[in-house]
Amino acid sequence: MSYHFHKGILFYHKAAGQGDIYKELGQVTENLTQFCDDLTIKLSKEEGQIKSYCKELADNKHLNDYDVCFILGGDGTLNELVNGIVDNNLHMPVGVLPGGTFNDFTKTLNLSPKPMQASRDLLNSHIKSFDVLDVNGTYALNFAGIGLMVQNAENVESSHKDILGKFSYVFSTIKTVSNPEIYKYKLTADGKEYNGETSMILIANGKHVGGSKIPLEDLSPNDGKMNIFIFKNHNLSIINDFFKIKDSMNWNEISDNITHISCENATLDTQPNAKLDIDGEILFDTPVEIKLIKERIKLLYLDVETT
Repeated sequence: MSYHFHKGILFYHKAAGQGDIYKELGQVTENLTQFCDDLTIKLSKEEGQIKSYCKELADNKHLNDYDVCFILGGDGTLNELVNGIVDNNLHMPVGVLPGGTFNDFTKTLNLSPKPMQASRDLLNSHIKSFDVLDVNGTYALNFAGIGLMVQNAENVESSHKDILGKFSYVFSTIKTVSNPEIYKYKLTADGKEYNGETSMILIANGKHVGGSKIPLEDLSPNDGKMNIFIFKNHNLSIINDFFKIKDSMNWNEISDNITHISCENATLDTQPNAKLDIDGEILFDTPVEIKLIKERIKLLYLDVETT
C-alpha cells in the first residue's frame, strides 16, 4: 500500500458502473476504506452537482479537510470533476474508477477497466501530477476535437449506445466517414500558422480516445505538450493510417494523411464554425484558444514497472 489518507470523498453518478451500481459501490468502498480512514459518498444526480460541491469544498474550511477524492463514473463525469477541481483551485489527489463506456483516462493511468479491480489497483497507486488542456476556459484532461468525432458522437442514438456499447461507435464511424463534413481551418500553434481543409482535428493530452490507444509512442499527459493531429484525407485510409504506431520524430515523414504538431498553446478557427467535443462533451463551437496547463491535477496512477 503506497499511501494512507485521513479523509476522502467518493463521487458517483447514478448511471455509473457496469452492473448493479450499489453492489459495485459496496465492492469499491471496501477497498478504498483500507487506505482512507473516513470516506464520504456523494451521489451526482444531474450535471453540475459535482462542480457545485467542489466549490463548497473550496469555500468551507471544514470541508477542506478532505485529503483525497475518488470518482466512479464515465469520461464526462470525470471531466466535470476535473473542471470543479481546477476552477476552485483544489489540490487533493484524485482516484479514478471506471464507470462509463470507454473510460479512456483509466487506461492512461494503467488501472483496470472493472471498478472493483481498479479500486484494488489504487491500493498500490502513486500520486503523479498531470497536464490539463484549457479550452476557452473549460478544462479537458484527455482531448478536444472537431469534425468526424463530433459527427460520430451525434450519430450514435442513446438507445443504441445502451444496447451496443462500444460497437455502436464503430457502426457510426463507418457511416460518418462515408460522408464527412469538410472544414477550412486556420491553426496557430506556438506562433506557427497552418491552413488547409480537414475532416477532423484531434487535440490530445491523454493516450486513449474513444476506447483506442493513440499510436504515438512518446505521447505523455505530463510532458508539458499537447499533441494536435490534423486529418487531411477524407476516406477510410485516414483511420488505417492513424493506427499505425509512430513516434513524434518520424510521424510526418511516415504519414501523408495526418499532420502531427506538438505545442503548448494554439488557436483554431474554422469555416464553417465547428462544434467542439471536449472529453466526450459537446459544449461550444470554434473559434477556440487552447492552452496547456502543466502539472495542474494530481491523480492516483498505477506504475506498471514497479507492480
